[in-house]
Amino acid sequence: MKRRSESIEVIMMSITIQDIAELAKVSKGTVSRVLNGGPGVGVETRKRILKLIDELDYQPNASAQGLAAKRSNNIGVIIPHTGGYSMSTTYWPTLLTAITEKAADQDYNVLLSTARSKEDVDSAYRSILKGKRVDGLIVGAEQFGEKQWADLLLKDFPFVMVGKSMSLPHYYVDVDNVGGARRMTEHLIDLGHQKITMLAGPEDLLSVRSRVRGFKEAMSKAHLDPERVTYTTYQTEDAEKTTLQILQKDPPTALFIAAGDLVLGALEAARKRKITIPDQLALVSFDDHPFYPYLSPSITAVKQPIHDLGQAAVDMLFMLMNKNTPEKKQILPVEIVVRGSSKVAR
Repeated sequence: MKRRSESIEVIMMSITIQDIAELAKVSKGTVSRVLNGGPGVGVETRKRILKLIDELDYQPNASAQGLAAKRSNNIGVIIPHTGGYSMSTTYWPTLLTAITEKAADQDYNVLLSTARSKEDVDSAYRSILKGKRVDGLIVGAEQFGEKQWADLLLKDFPFVMVGKSMSLPHYYVDVDNVGGARRMTEHLIDLGHQKITMLAGPEDLLSVRSRVRGFKEAMSKAHLDPERVTYTTYQTEDAEKTTLQILQKDPPTALFIAAGDLVLGALEAARKRKITIPDQLALVSFDDHPFYPYLSPSITAVKQPIHDLGQAAVDMLFMLMNKNTPEKKQILPVEIVVRGSSKVAR
């Protein structure tokens, strides 16, 4: 906790020699000698100081002031997933399209940074923060940790999160995950379903927890079992495997799939079990998709305003970049789109 409080003390300032000295546990003079290539500094100490200078992208004061005065006319978008995963979903490309359109209205370009691998999410942050190539950042809140948060604050970068962080109090835009899941669950209850199971994504993600919360609220209010929740990864094969287990162990009359990434796996599991949707199993999704209306049956879904979300993030970021103070959060409403996959319980 001490390290975090030390970082917070320098939140809104440019990084100084004193900051480097405190982090390296040396004097300002030692840091200065390293910067100027002077003698009298041990090899290991010099390496430690140079590593900090590189990681924090330290600039001498005069240079930093020059960079601050000159805008790059770029904003950055950091997606804490690999490019392959991000571009294979509907969510991130739609969000990115909205961001680039809104930024273009202000004569700004967008630089995109994604993780190099699942194990190296931090690489998405490292590559875009070097050299101050952007004037502000829009950051996907999933897997956004204290280290990245401290880096951005230390560098005095204006940034906005898409999605709420579990522990970091900062500016963000999001959709009403709790309310959307609650309303969809109520839709199934109104159709007469009592054995409703939610298939949810990874439990450590706040968006997942919020949707589970909405589901449990609706189930509890109706005096139904709120614990009918099963978690899985966002991989299609895992979604299929987990759905097969649900259908074999305690088959529900309705399955609420809490993320669009899980839908294909769930549909395949139902096909393998020869379960007809919606006659034998109502199936609904949190996340809409352009192909849902064209499936047979078409999929009932919670539709997120992804395009509006991206534009709201840009608006909030430009307010921060222009030294204005927006509201700390903006929560956008969702829409319940009823189609053919949800039906009155038999």
